[in-house]
Amino acid sequence: MKKILIVDDELGLRSLLNSLFSEEYEVYLAEDGEQAIDTVKNNKLDLALLDMRLKNMDGDEILQNIRTYDKDIKVFILTAFTDPKKVHILNELKIEGILQKPFDIFELKQKVDNVLM
Repeated sequence: MKKILIVDDELGLRSLLNSLFSEEYEVYLAEDGEQAIDTVKNNKLDLALLDMRLKNMDGDEILQNIRTYDKDIKVFILTAFTDPKKVHILNELKIEGILQKPFDIFELKQKVDNVLM
C-alpha cells in the first residue's frame, strides 16, 4: 500500500484529507514541520501533501529538510498564498505541483492517484 503524508496545521483539513485518502493509501498526519520531518525520517513514504504556511516553519524549509532524508518523495504544495520567489525555490526542489486553497478535493485526489498509480 502506498503511503501519504498530510502536513497542515488545520485539523479540519487534515481530517478531511485523511478521510479522502485512507481507504486507498496508508496515511500519516503532521500538524507542523517537526512532525513532518520526523515522519519522513522514520518512514518510507511515496507522497506528501504539504501546506506552505505552518506555525513553526514554512513549507519550503520543511521540503528542504525532507529532501535530505528522501530525494524521491513526490510532493504537492497546498497554499492560499503564492510568492513567486518561493514558487521558484519549490520548483527547484522538484515538486509535482501547487494547488491553491481552496482547492477542489476531487481534483487533488485525481492528481494524487495519477502520480501514485
